This record gives sequence, C-alpha cells and structure tokens, in this order.
Amino acid sequence: MDRFDNGVQITMIRKIFTLIMFSGLVALSGCQTQPMGNSVAFSRLTGDYWQVWTMQPDGGQAEQVTTSSADKRYPVWATNGQQLYFRTNNNLSFNVNLDTEQETRVLGSLGSNDGVVPSPDGSKLLLVRFSSQLKDNANLWLTSSEGKGRRILTRDAGLQYNPCWSPDSGQIAYICGYGYRTDELYIIDSDGKNKYRLTNNKAIELLPAFSPDGSSIAYVSDVTGNFEIWLMAPDGTNRKQLTDSEGIDTRPSWSPDGSKIMFASNRSGQLQIWIMNSDGSSPQQITTGAPSMDPAWKRK
Repeated sequence: MDRFDNGVQITMIRKIFTLIMFSGLVALSGCQTQPMGNSVAFSRLTGDYWQVWTMQPDGGQAEQVTTSSADKRYPVWATNGQQLYFRTNNNLSFNVNLDTEQETRVLGSLGSNDGVVPSPDGSKLLLVRFSSQLKDNANLWLTSSEGKGRRILTRDAGLQYNPCWSPDSGQIAYICGYGYRTDELYIIDSDGKNKYRLTNNKAIELLPAFSPDGSSIAYVSDVTGNFEIWLMAPDGTNRKQLTDSEGIDTRPSWSPDGSKIMFASNRSGQLQIWIMNSDGSSPQQITTGAPSMDPAWKRK
C-alpha cells in the first residue's frame, strides 16, 4: 500500500499515514461526477489482486470486469457508459471495454499519473500527473477526449489530486497538500482561473464529489479525529457531517437523482460498500465477502 495507492516517491510520514488509512481513500479516479444509471463499478479483492467489478445498487448481479495480473483501483465511468477507466498499482491509466473486457492503456505519453476522469460533457480528460524530478509534487492536467492537446491546469507546489468535475464541466474541485496534515479542498474553473480555497483547518480533506445538480459537494474529512463523510456547498458554506462511525468512511459517490450516497467503510470489520440517504440517514451495507471499495455510480 502507498499514499492511497498514488505510487510515487513519497515521504515516510505519508507512507505511515497511508497504512493507517487502508490505502483506500484517494486517487484521482476517486471523483465521480453526475452519476446516472443502475450500474455501480467498484474494486474488489479478487484472489491476489484488486479487480474492477460492476453490480446493481443493492449489491446484486456482481460481475467481474477485469482479470489481468495487476491491482486495479478507482474505476471511473467513461461518458458513453460503455467503458471504465481505472489505474493500476504502478500508476498507469487504462480503460476496459465492458462488452469485450479488453483492457487498453491510455495517455501513456504523460508518464506517471493517477488515473483519468472524463468531463461530463465528454470533451476533456482530467488527470493528476506526477513530477519526475520532485518528491510529493503533482499537478492537474487536461487533454481532449482523444488524449490530444495536453495542458497543465495547476502549477502549484505539493500534491494537487482527487479532482472532480462539476456537472456542467465548468469547475473542478480538488485537494491540495503541501505536507503532513495540509490537505485542503479547493475549487478552480476548468480554464485554470479563479482558484478558491474551500477549507482551512488542521484536518485532512479528501475525495470531493459534486452532487448531480451541482448544489453540494460530498467529501471526506478527519476534522472530528476520524475520517467521515461530510457535505458542503460549492462555496464552502453549510458544512454538515453525514457519517459518524468508529471505522473509516470514505469515497462518496452520488446516486443519479442525488437522493443516495454510496461509500466505502470498514465499520463492519473490513472494507465494504455501504449506501445511505444523502442526509446521512439509514446507512446499509450492500457488499459482503471479499473486501470491496471505490464505488462509482454510472452517470450519463
């Protein structure tokens, strides 16, 4: 396990922190925007490797999608709903065709990266690209949907990661961290302008996820001393804690109509996928057996 599986050269503090966090909190692919449909992608420990699976929102009809010999995490639905992007444990991005189950590497020319997130309008691909010269340095990059015309979106020190598109493709929420316990939530226009800091505390924020209507951002924070799922408005106001358990609650993913949030939790003893109402009420475990995490609800 590495810094939430980001696999670059990282400091010893972050390695220790990741072990505490089960390495299941992050990665760019952690962002789900405007989910839609009755299918959910997720990662399940299958034999010796994490593989990508799909299921129904109640946990039924689980089917394995990937089979090659590598850990595959953080699935993200392609805009057409026929492919899933994911990242391997050596920081390579792939997609898999759901009909043929063929796995294809994408954006190989961009080197070490933390996965791919397509914009809701289908015109762009967003990724975290790691620096080859500096430790703990990564910025957000954009390409066209065909992987052409790459350009850097942020030029900041530290790690810029966990980016998530707004439903209209106009903004990107993401996490910026400059060192131990400095991981804060930011928002920026998709052209790189109007960067705004949403949180400013001694806690760690992770994994923002816009609601389907764009009115709320679900995210993960340890401001209470334990990693829980929270909610805020896109301007940083109206913060509300949604989960409160002794385990780790992480990686929120919205239902198509915004009424539910799926998430990963180890509150039952090992990492499994849970679902709750968007106000945090009525949490229910929907996967059992082998450890499962990284839920991603299908979107338009």
